[in-house]
Amino acid sequence: MTSIDKSKTSLTKFEDFFSTKYKDKILKVLENYPDERSLLVDFMELTIFDLDLADLLIEKPMDVLLASEKAIKNIYPLMKDIDLNVRFNYITNSVQFKNLNAKYVGKLVSIDGFITSIGKPEPKIDIGVFECKGCMRLHEVSQYSNNSIIYPSLCTECGGRSFRLLHEESEYLDSQCLIVRSEDTSRRLNIILEDDLADYDKYNVGSAVRVTGVLKTLKKAKNKFEEFLLVNHIEELSEDEKPSIDIDDFISNEDNRDSTEYKGWVNNVLSRDDSTCIVCGEKRAPHTHHVFGYKKHPDYRLNVDNGVVLCRWCHHKYHDVFGKDSANPVTFIKFLKGDY
Repeated sequence: MTSIDKSKTSLTKFEDFFSTKYKDKILKVLENYPDERSLLVDFMELTIFDLDLADLLIEKPMDVLLASEKAIKNIYPLMKDIDLNVRFNYITNSVQFKNLNAKYVGKLVSIDGFITSIGKPEPKIDIGVFECKGCMRLHEVSQYSNNSIIYPSLCTECGGRSFRLLHEESEYLDSQCLIVRSEDTSRRLNIILEDDLADYDKYNVGSAVRVTGVLKTLKKAKNKFEEFLLVNHIEELSEDEKPSIDIDDFISNEDNRDSTEYKGWVNNVLSRDDSTCIVCGEKRAPHTHHVFGYKKHPDYRLNVDNGVVLCRWCHHKYHDVFGKDSANPVTFIKFLKGDY
């Protein structure tokens, strides 16, 4: 193992590591920036280079990841305006889904599972720009929270504590939520992908994946929190690593249209639209239709805004034209316009 001065900070250690081991790879990513915005690092290489730094990455991932990204800017000072994501694979802190508990909150972990739901990428504030209501001075605040806006604590100009968020001046990145489930438990976990990881067409329901990320919590009620994984790296499992169960059958078992929740969704859509077909105005034999298809978009199954009323005849006609399992907004608009 390389002899590293333990008095060095994480920042200087990463500068040494990248300069020694990853200089060519960093340059290659920079050449393709911004189409390519992530540097993938082998965790085992970091472990061999500096075991203490690797252990600290597991224990204090948010601080250490920031240090790794800053180290790249320090190595290439002419690229201060370029923000690269440093992502790690093959980390040693692999946790079985059923054993993921509170002691792992705030730690970098790796879990295996398969995707059961895919949300669409949406903008999230990365750098919030705030205006002091007293003196109009602008303040920038990095947003690390996934469930609340972090405001400035004090205006450095006038000492004021009242601010307003300037939405258009703030900086944004893409954020996407997927739901992952393991083969041996009914437990589900929300995983959050940000920046270049967020991609609506990249992921598929049923894909077996290995997810590396920081386990975090979101407050749901008084003294109650929900866990989620802020993803650092995600990759599909190899054929040898995939679970032995039939994933398609497993996913189909999630299809429960007899549940109380689903029946409530049907009643809410029918009530909102007065049981009237949105296409022809027919009130007989009303059906509820998912604009984002039921099978491919399970996260929208109970979203009332994703439901419309079609009469039995229009509903059957839509699926005869566009297929049973391929419902989406594009084909639905074509159907409404008669453009098919």
